[in-house]
Amino acid sequence: MLKSLKMMAAALFAAVVMTGSASALTVVQPNNSYDIKSDNLFIGTVGTNGGPGMYSVNFTSPLDPLKATANASVTINVLGTFTGLTMSWVDAANPGNVLASTSILGGIQTTLRTLFSSVAPNSLSQNLVFSWADSQSANGGPITFDFDVSAVPLPAGGLLLLTALGGLALTRRRKMA
Repeated sequence: MLKSLKMMAAALFAAVVMTGSASALTVVQPNNSYDIKSDNLFIGTVGTNGGPGMYSVNFTSPLDPLKATANASVTINVLGTFTGLTMSWVDAANPGNVLASTSILGGIQTTLRTLFSSVAPNSLSQNLVFSWADSQSANGGPITFDFDVSAVPLPAGGLLLLTALGGLALTRRRKMA
């Protein structure tokens, strides 16, 4: 029993370490395009301080269609510098088509999901748009913020989980026999 618990703990630790080591920090430029599967941690800089503004980054899918969900969240450190901050996924080919949008409230980390697909109303090329009513940095300079965007393959994750659970059940059954 203790040996199987140790094996499960080691497997869980390895899974966490592998997912953590795959991430890197990418500095993005507004209006540039990035592959949704290339990275998951991004940092951007808003050059202007004060007044309303907008920051848009384009993400594209390498597959047609990519059955994936992208999550974007703004960290709590940034929330005090913006008022009226919203986050939206917008179809890049049709900027009037907002696929998903939410307000980011002070002190609460927000996640927004979208689906990259060639089937309407979704798109394989989407812009992640941050817009705000006012911005104020503590030192009056440019505001640097970070956000995460990750592609999560829907069918592959479920299949992997079922395979792992089946392997654990098989191992337990063999030990008991």
